[in-house]
Amino acid sequence: MSNLPKFRLLSKKGNKVIFQLEDATPAFANALRRAIISETPSLAIDEVIIQENTSVLWDEMIAHRLAMVPLKVETETYDALRELYEEGKDPQVIFTLDEEAVERPKTVLSGHLRFEGVEGAVITSEASSIEPVSKNIPIAKLAKGQRLVLTAIARMGTGKEHAKWQPVGPVGYKFKPVIRVLKEDLPEDYASKIIATCPRRVFGYNSGKLVVLNEWACSLCRECVEAFPEAVEVTYNPNVIQFNMETLGTLPPEKIIETAIDVLIKKTERFSHLVEESVKQALAGEVQPQ
Repeated sequence: MSNLPKFRLLSKKGNKVIFQLEDATPAFANALRRAIISETPSLAIDEVIIQENTSVLWDEMIAHRLAMVPLKVETETYDALRELYEEGKDPQVIFTLDEEAVERPKTVLSGHLRFEGVEGAVITSEASSIEPVSKNIPIAKLAKGQRLVLTAIARMGTGKEHAKWQPVGPVGYKFKPVIRVLKEDLPEDYASKIIATCPRRVFGYNSGKLVVLNEWACSLCRECVEAFPEAVEVTYNPNVIQFNMETLGTLPPEKIIETAIDVLIKKTERFSHLVEESVKQALAGEVQPQ
């Protein structure tokens, strides 16, 4: 398409965001969704060094639980870590944990992780605060007298390497439904049958006419068309696409979208460069003497 896709934010509530792309293509929407899920770098615990563990859980189980704890990163810190990651460097975010059940049983929580700093990156102390998104994620239960001491190292990675590096939960999109009422002036009893057929309550009845209340509520199930083909027509516009996305709270939704688009741009530029180089080499090979 000649025009660049237009972005429009429809709603944002907590970690959930709904946005719309106009003048887009299904291919671009699919590429953006994949980039958000599996190509956007994020931070997760990747290595755990156990100094002492007298709990009933194996070291490996504790490490697996820690790896799935979402880590909240300030935007400035994230940009610095991402830049180093894309340069092939390995900045390490260090956490420590030292908990003991002295007088009574104790549950070790994600909030007990203490951020110690970042190795391999120059980040101001004001911007470098990194902590679990939730401080109430259970890690292990300690009986009286048991202790857990460890060092956890978080690194940058992407979802295509492991799910722990996905910055989002569910991400889905759908094309804009296009609903045409072929017969507006209908008896109320007939219109009520059409209204009842739709599981998403898309239709209504107003001033003796069957009307569309909310096109976007349509799931394109076409139940209404199958039952009343003479009255309703349902298609979709593949160039207007609505995204529903829920983040894990590690980054603001707009930052994740911005980063995913940047990843796509860089991959496109890299692909274009490789094609140009391949064409030059092929042409040079054709004119070389045999």
